[in-house]
Amino acid sequence: MSAASYHYTSSTNGGANREHTRKPRYDTRNKDIGSSSSYMTSNTHHHHYYRRPLSPVSVEDVCNRISKVSFENYNHINGTRIRNRSAEPRHSDKPHSNRPPSVNAIRSVVPDRSQQDQIPICSRPDSGGSKGQCITLYTNHFKCNLSDNLAINQYTVHVNIFKRGKWCNANKRQHNRFEIVQKILEREADNLPFVWFDDGNFLYSRELLLDKAKTYEITIKNQLYQLAIKDMSDRVTVEDMWQFVRSKTPYKRPQDLIRMLETLLKQTIRSRMVCIRNQFFEKNQTLYDDGSFQNSGFALAQGFYQAMFVTQAGPTLTIDTKCSCFYRNIDMLHFISIYLGRDITMNGGMMSHDEKHALLRMKCLETITIETRHTNNKMVYNIRGFGDNADCHPVTLDGADGDSRKMSVTEFLAEKYKIKLKYPRLPTLECVNKGAQNSSYIPIELCFVEEWQIVDRSLMTSEQNAEKSKRSILLPEIRFNKTMTIAHERNFNNDPYLKHLSMTIDTNEMLQIKARVLDPPNIVYRNNRIVSVTIGKWLMKGNQLQQATRVHKWEMILVKDGKREPGHMDMQKLDEFCNMLPETTRRYGIQMNPHFETKIISHHQIRQCVHDLHASGAEFGLFILIGDCPESYQTIKRCALQEFGIITLCCDLGSIRKQNNPGKLNAYIENVAQKMNARLGGINSTVSFKKIFVDQPKSNGDVFMFIGADVSHVVVSERKPSIAAVVASVSPTSTQYICRSSEQRPVKDKKYSLEVIKDFQPMTRDLLHVFVQTNKQYPTKIVVYRDGVGKKSDLLLFFCEISSKISVEVQR
Repeated sequence: MSAASYHYTSSTNGGANREHTRKPRYDTRNKDIGSSSSYMTSNTHHHHYYRRPLSPVSVEDVCNRISKVSFENYNHINGTRIRNRSAEPRHSDKPHSNRPPSVNAIRSVVPDRSQQDQIPICSRPDSGGSKGQCITLYTNHFKCNLSDNLAINQYTVHVNIFKRGKWCNANKRQHNRFEIVQKILEREADNLPFVWFDDGNFLYSRELLLDKAKTYEITIKNQLYQLAIKDMSDRVTVEDMWQFVRSKTPYKRPQDLIRMLETLLKQTIRSRMVCIRNQFFEKNQTLYDDGSFQNSGFALAQGFYQAMFVTQAGPTLTIDTKCSCFYRNIDMLHFISIYLGRDITMNGGMMSHDEKHALLRMKCLETITIETRHTNNKMVYNIRGFGDNADCHPVTLDGADGDSRKMSVTEFLAEKYKIKLKYPRLPTLECVNKGAQNSSYIPIELCFVEEWQIVDRSLMTSEQNAEKSKRSILLPEIRFNKTMTIAHERNFNNDPYLKHLSMTIDTNEMLQIKARVLDPPNIVYRNNRIVSVTIGKWLMKGNQLQQATRVHKWEMILVKDGKREPGHMDMQKLDEFCNMLPETTRRYGIQMNPHFETKIISHHQIRQCVHDLHASGAEFGLFILIGDCPESYQTIKRCALQEFGIITLCCDLGSIRKQNNPGKLNAYIENVAQKMNARLGGINSTVSFKKIFVDQPKSNGDVFMFIGADVSHVVVSERKPSIAAVVASVSPTSTQYICRSSEQRPVKDKKYSLEVIKDFQPMTRDLLHVFVQTNKQYPTKIVVYRDGVGKKSDLLLFFCEISSKISVEVQR
């Protein structure tokens, strides 16, 4: 079939049940192809090879995938038992034997010591080269001064609540553990030395607590709490840190000291700021909710990042500016109304089955936690789905005498809490406490979005992401001034906690390092056509690609959002795009069959379409997304990469429509052609090393392998753990790459946001094997780029991964 003709693919579920609701805030324009430009950037999209055991899902898809949550079993003991629990808080306080791990709050994000923690600081063996322009750089690090004889003791503690005749863990979701401990420490100031608490399971002190009492009790709001000091679990010294810095041989890393000091730095700031890992935001600041954030349920907050390092200069503190997007602390009536595009409280409040299904399909409810305020303690829940309307959903109460009564949620709330619902015809939310198994069914009007929850970037529109980037990416001078302002406002040297340890931080000036700016290399296209690089960009100027591919069979698939059919203008623009694509690719040397099949499908037909594409022997599939398709991109990538192993490229019809003249459309298609060639195994261009190695000795046949690694932290939870990816070059010109990715799921602990790449060794082993198969030899030089190291609290994680794991694989 020619490029200008189309046919529709039918299906039994091809969109007949699609909801005609307000379009969600997902934006499908941020796809493989961005806006067109006459410039091109580095060849970063390459042919990927995936091995299923190591790459269960693609990085793009797994970050947005929400899997089913499994909860721990929970036994509820009470005189009056409620079945089909509705609007009743589920208390998850447990005895110590069944205690769930504490949730990170003000504690450090530095992980516990690993078995491979005896790694020296990597230092350059020479003084560096001489080429390029010599400059001095500010590093946004501030020197920390510690007493050489400082030692810190760590004690394991339990924070308990007396409930139902026994001491149980004071669950953090229901009880302010930090406030409880602080009140006990203030009361016992004359009996206890100076200590600080990490809001988890540890208490720190410079002095020994062996002769002190083991338990301290206090009553707060008619609740009896207890601080139980168990035993000393660790002791660290500054002397060990300096021995590690100065040692030329492997020595124990001082990450425990850094973890304790980071916890110390958060003590005084916690009262006025929100602490999320190593990020801090003023509680009382005015959030930005104008422009694209207006009536969206999202808002931007300005804050800063703070973390400690151990460097060759000793301990340092890094500070950086931060801008994050949060859910607004609004009631669920307002939140759901925003997503549905209508006020659900109108006409007494009602929601249709299709509207409930649309909300669940958008997954906007699964990504947030909610809180209720109608009980004595604030309760926090995750949302599983919807129940019946509040005036219909049944509740069964079993009394002590064995009798049972049935009533609705509305009647139950009126009887127990004296609450009269305004909208009893709205459905209840099926909620569950963390660690619980049974659900509670709570009316929507009693639920609120918990404050200070970070929004997953995939839920933001392109305009919102652009606004966030605009406020995050600052000019160097502005960033320098803001960082210095934050350092001065923190007033570290007047902090009573730092004074107690005789610790000072030099915030008058950032640490500086010497550097060199090298001249940019040249880019080489076919027939040795050379193009100069200007600030990371260069004009292609009609040059042919270095190694172009041949595409014998391919298809174009148009994916509808189910809300509207493509209009006449859409089809006209697509015809122009289809007619120009083969000709443009031919100009760059790509031999692409000008005759291809074009289909129009709905979201529900994507998997079958990718299956048919693979079965037909097609080499490539170009998907055009029509309208707002919240899940289409993820589904395409999951099916193509994980299940069937076929190369795909996604474009957005909206982006194509914006190219309102032939010149812009041609530039857009050029971008498509280069991405297509790279993904099909071709080489767009190479780097000319003549300019770099002039007047330099020969490399004696060195074979280079480049490895890039990163960990992506989305809204981290058991359902959405962090994703680790490792990419490596396989060609002598370093222009073709392979990738491995994996989920950062813990084995024993429950840290789903680990920065250490857990599967780094098996992934690197695979990458090395492919390199050897391609080049018939091992690399003599391995260059590793580790993104995000400058923003993490333990720089040595990087050296641990590289020094121990890569060297082991090379030696094998």
